[in-house]
Amino acid sequence: MTASVVAAPPGSLDELLARSGQVAVEVSGAGQTAWNGQVVETVGEVLGLAHWDGTLYLDSECILDPLRQMYSRAGEEQPLPDLVRYRESLATLLHEHAHFLGPAGATQEAARGAFMRPGSRQLEEGVAEAWAQDHLNEYLTRLGVDKVAPGIEDARGGGYYAAFVPAVRGLAADLETRSNLQPGEVLRALNQQTAEGQFSLLTTLVYNSTRLPDLEPSGTSTRDHLEAILRQGFAHLDTFELAPVGLAADRSRTTTRAMLHALTNEIHKVESHYSPDSCAHELLPRLPPAPGALTPASSTPERLTFTPSSLPHATERSVPSPHQSAFSGVAPPSPTPAALPPPQIAAIPRQAAIPRQLQR
Repeated sequence: MTASVVAAPPGSLDELLARSGQVAVEVSGAGQTAWNGQVVETVGEVLGLAHWDGTLYLDSECILDPLRQMYSRAGEEQPLPDLVRYRESLATLLHEHAHFLGPAGATQEAARGAFMRPGSRQLEEGVAEAWAQDHLNEYLTRLGVDKVAPGIEDARGGGYYAAFVPAVRGLAADLETRSNLQPGEVLRALNQQTAEGQFSLLTTLVYNSTRLPDLEPSGTSTRDHLEAILRQGFAHLDTFELAPVGLAADRSRTTTRAMLHALTNEIHKVESHYSPDSCAHELLPRLPPAPGALTPASSTPERLTFTPSSLPHATERSVPSPHQSAFSGVAPPSPTPAALPPPQIAAIPRQAAIPRQLQR
């Protein structure tokens, strides 16, 4: 991937980029952003990338050029396909900024270490994409894009991370129902965390939605078991990442149902220990084990296994398109900055075909 510094006349794309990070903070309600204000224009396989040093990398052809065209036609009526291209570019921008969000005082070093643990990449990418999809119109309005490209709020693109987003949405919706939360509250809370805090928050939400806080003198062991189930389930989603979109989404939902079933078993086991004479309270939906997903071999999460027999073979996976591989999370090969003007921004890959272990 080659890189050059982006230079644009004052008042258009530069202004949007310069404001993009702070507006993401405002829309999300997060405590801070790790974006360092730097934006690097790239040419290569990565559409957008949020580097751990706080720099945002955006692809020239697929992200920045459409936005330049959008501003060159500011205020004009434009064809729907062009509006979709603009919207997808801006969705990438918001997704990448979502990776930089976190609570006040959070550090990239801690987030990076947590990101490398099992399931963390899948959870964070799914949260960033789902949240960005849900809040894109608000983001566009605050940036004034609806005035630059009339009709863009009604245009719709396809989105990314079909293997991760359904799982995130399924778990979030389940927790909101059982905890009497408003739709979107769990996703918003997860998006306000870095990888350092996401699994801890998710585990706490699961635990507190049960009777266990009133039964256990200390829930440390149970929380560890619940987190192990969640991590193994999310890590397994990697199996479907390069599968066709429909299949990936279907397997994501199946794995979510199996995770909920495994969580149910673990919670009922602990409840029975403290209330052996009472019937187990149905706090999580009892769902039959789904083929090809997380199958509890026992009530102990460490022994949970995945059955590979019904999973797609590697040869059945679709070859990723340039857009799919763009968010692979692969670190760009030490780009040589060329000429980007004063909006300086940082980013993250949206469609990870390869785990982003060193950069996002």
